[in-house]
Amino acid sequence: MYLEDYFVGQTFNIDSVKITEEHILEHAKKYDPRPFHLDKSVAEKTRFKKLFASGLMTLNVCWGEWVKTKIDEKGVIAGIGMDNIRWLAPVFADDELHSILTVSEITPSVKNPHGVVKFDMVSMNQNDEIVLTLTAIVLIAKNPSI
Repeated sequence: MYLEDYFVGQTFNIDSVKITEEHILEHAKKYDPRPFHLDKSVAEKTRFKKLFASGLMTLNVCWGEWVKTKIDEKGVIAGIGMDNIRWLAPVFADDELHSILTVSEITPSVKNPHGVVKFDMVSMNQNDEIVLTLTAIVLIAKNPSI
């Protein structure tokens, strides 16, 4: 989609993805090796009482599912920022996450062949409990044929 194809309030439902214990452990080993993400006995002593995913893993998984949709493939130039990232509930093995994107702001450039689109992302588990919210700021090309 190009810049002109978006409108404020537009929503996109992103497919769900199941989180596995293996996924949690592999991500933690590489990127967030805190004991409570790697060791069940340590995790059991936390307020969550069991192994839970890193917040950045949750963000990466939900972001990845958005990218897989190819919604913005034609016009996307680059992600240029994220605001208001909040992890509101833990993510555990066997959780199934899905997201809803809502276009919250569109700012066309007067001088350049692109603009900025802000997307509010809300990610939920299988119980519709919100686990993650953020605002993605994306540079999107204008339609070259207009």
